[in-house]
Amino acid sequence: MKNTNKTDDNNSKDKILIAAMDEFVEFGYYGARTQRIANKAKVNKALLHYYFSNKERMYEEALAKVVTLLIDKLNGISDEPVEIEKKMEQIMDVYISLFTDYSGYFRFVLSEVLRGGDKLKKIIIPRIKEIPFNPINGTLYKYFKEQMKQGNIKKVNVFHLIISIISQIAPIFLAKGVIEKIIGGAGFDKLIVSKFIKDRKKFIIDLTMNGIRKE
Repeated sequence: MKNTNKTDDNNSKDKILIAAMDEFVEFGYYGARTQRIANKAKVNKALLHYYFSNKERMYEEALAKVVTLLIDKLNGISDEPVEIEKKMEQIMDVYISLFTDYSGYFRFVLSEVLRGGDKLKKIIIPRIKEIPFNPINGTLYKYFKEQMKQGNIKKVNVFHLIISIISQIAPIFLAKGVIEKIIGGAGFDKLIVSKFIKDRKKFIIDLTMNGIRKE
């Protein structure tokens, strides 16, 4: 028999975390208020404190939620051998799908990075071996190293290569809201935004391959 109480508990906690992310982005860590978070999540303050003993704990769990989802999605990339261009596209698609489906997550992580990223590092470092970019057992790291070994691309720093790919797709999510408002105001639909993202991916792949392809 399905445990509806457990499901309700998870839903309430998720609603609080999502509301907390919006609050932290809008007002910053120190300006965030638990009462506003409870109001946004449509729960009473007692329930909020039942799940989270303090604001810091709530902030850290919200970050951990995003990190876990991202790691899971990255580890979901198939190990099946594909062309380098396809592998780059797969990496970008993870970030695109995550921040398209959960737009508030990107703004929240960005706000943490702008604060110095201390909380983010605290969460990521113990889980470094789960991240497929890591040089110890990372599947994506090994993939690009193997491509270099086979002579398909130049010898480059894999970590910097992956950061470069990700950082070039990230600005889409900084501008996405503005672009959609402009396009919407001009009478167009979201298909144009989708085409922009598709074109952007191709541009990044072509630009990166021009830099790492062996002559």
